[in-house]
Amino acid sequence: MKSLSSVYAASLFSLTDEENLLSETMEELLALRSVFLENADYAPLLDSPTVPLSSRLSLIDEAFGDVSEYVKNFIKILCEKKCTHLFSDCVKNFEKLYNKKYNIENVTVITAAPLSDALRERLIKKLSDDSGKKVILDLKVDESILGGLIIRTENSQTDASVRARLDAIKTQLSSI
Repeated sequence: MKSLSSVYAASLFSLTDEENLLSETMEELLALRSVFLENADYAPLLDSPTVPLSSRLSLIDEAFGDVSEYVKNFIKILCEKKCTHLFSDCVKNFEKLYNKKYNIENVTVITAAPLSDALRERLIKKLSDDSGKKVILDLKVDESILGGLIIRTENSQTDASVRARLDAIKTQLSSI
């Protein structure tokens, strides 16, 4: 069964795809998701039954005056349905549809030390070649892995860290 946020996201995706506005919409949604996350009280206010709907819709017009009509109306629909709290999930679902259409894969790579630009570019090329997709890399540093790297995609994780190897050796030794 589809979640409500995936249904709303699919509707917005379909509409903006027909209008050739997917990239612009994706940019606006990502920017607005940051705004909603930074202002945690805003979504509950827009969902509040104690504030008249006309006031809530006016707040959206004031706050998002420079946003496209499609995205602004999308937020208004969420507000009318008291589902503004689902905005982040809607963006996540929209992004999945966008990435699927444009053959993009978000990959998180965790290393013990920051990667040089050259190494980062080689890694992107290798991951792109292996997956057949355009890779968007999210690099994170975690010194506790000691060396190597951990690669996370939406559907898998490869742990080639020194920490994982040491833990495996420790497990083997303790079973002897």
